[in-house]
Amino acid sequence: MATGPPSPIRPAHALPLPFRPSPLDPVHWVSKDFRLLFGGRVTKAALDGGASCPNRDGTRGRGGCAWCDPGGSGPDDLRPGEDWEARLRRLASRALERGDAGVIAYFQAFTATYGPPALLGEILDRAASVPGVVALAVGARPDCLPSETLEVLERAARLRFLWVEVGMQTCRDDTLALLNRGHGFEATRRAAGDLRERRIPFVLHLIAGLPGEDEGDLARSHGAALALGPWGLKLHPLHVVRGSALEARWRRGEVLLWERERYVRAAADLLEATPPEIAVHRLTGERPEGVLLAPSWCGDKRAVLGALQRELARRRSFQGRACPPSLPRNAPGQEDAPLRAGG
Repeated sequence: MATGPPSPIRPAHALPLPFRPSPLDPVHWVSKDFRLLFGGRVTKAALDGGASCPNRDGTRGRGGCAWCDPGGSGPDDLRPGEDWEARLRRLASRALERGDAGVIAYFQAFTATYGPPALLGEILDRAASVPGVVALAVGARPDCLPSETLEVLERAARLRFLWVEVGMQTCRDDTLALLNRGHGFEATRRAAGDLRERRIPFVLHLIAGLPGEDEGDLARSHGAALALGPWGLKLHPLHVVRGSALEARWRRGEVLLWERERYVRAAADLLEATPPEIAVHRLTGERPEGVLLAPSWCGDKRAVLGALQRELARRRSFQGRACPPSLPRNAPGQEDAPLRAGG
């Protein structure tokens, strides 16, 4: 008998009843769960915990992934001389002052799990102790989750709201090789299995419009991601940032980037095929002026989400429309809201 994808492993203390999208409120943004769970608005504090990357130091390769900037896709607004802990305290304090419920300490730059496991455990403990921190998110390459690191993450996930963000990007090994990723899709499959075995929630990242890939390739990667049982998904279009290896190829005319309309249609298709219990963490990418080179429309997150909202409205569609019914309707208190609620 055929079976569907495994049920997602959800963070400890997560809501027992996931959000159910509808034509009036079409996306299960993770921010909706956060508002109900923490009683208010929660934002991410992007951090650079000092880790490097095996694709830069020669362990896996040199130069990093083709799309990655020199800062390892970390925060764009770092202050000189401010370490990650001081930045986290500043951002958490500011969030509490404006009435937010708190912040998520998101170790985003490079590969947060690349380094001594004991040091990672110490960093997570320190971050969790900062007033206003309500959850932890850890960015990881799928080939940087050895058993010792998984043990640290497993212990942390038992005690606090924590998840791991895994850069899958695509299921095509030839694309991963072309973009100097340093591993194949099997690394993601193995990492997801290890995380599920330890009941550590994880979010998978996908990129639309990678060189040589079309909507069919994106749909196959999306299906492969769902089969791994993630708690959440992130999707954004391929964009070129200053200082990345992709920049030189783009300037030579070797990289063709999607137009906004094409991306919006593809994102709507993927949403329709995403089960409603999957939390959507991102549906576009945004980098500041001076960092983003192309496409220019990636610099306006609100416009992209607005276009996606209109496309879903045109279709009278919503997340999970193409999936078999699996969940009851919205839980009490889950109001209809526009697409800007998350992303």
